[in-house]
Amino acid sequence: MTVVEILKILSDNNRLRILNLLYVQELCVCELEYLLGISQSNLSKHLRLMSDAGFLESRRQNKFAYYKIRESVFCEHPFLIEIFETELVKEKLLMDELNKLNNYQNSELTCHNITALIV
Repeated sequence: MTVVEILKILSDNNRLRILNLLYVQELCVCELEYLLGISQSNLSKHLRLMSDAGFLESRRQNKFAYYKIRESVFCEHPFLIEIFETELVKEKLLMDELNKLNNYQNSELTCHNITALIV
């Protein structure tokens, strides 16, 4: 993946919001949908684009698809760590979403019961 491809991925607000959460941990599509308030179709479009570019990897567990950022991305492009740890923390929306993730982690919600909340 080239730097130009990375910058194209980071240039979209929704993709940046997705990656901001995935930088913290692997998440299921339904969790991302819940945390970001993005429709499943829109979310899937962005996840597919980032996966095709080599930014993300996924796995399936039962009916759930989980995504995470490939470790090799940070090894090959260490400037990304600086962006996530130094620059993105200055963005209120992104920090609010990380707080929502933290609240979610401390709640009783799981992939199995979160789908009922997404309508």
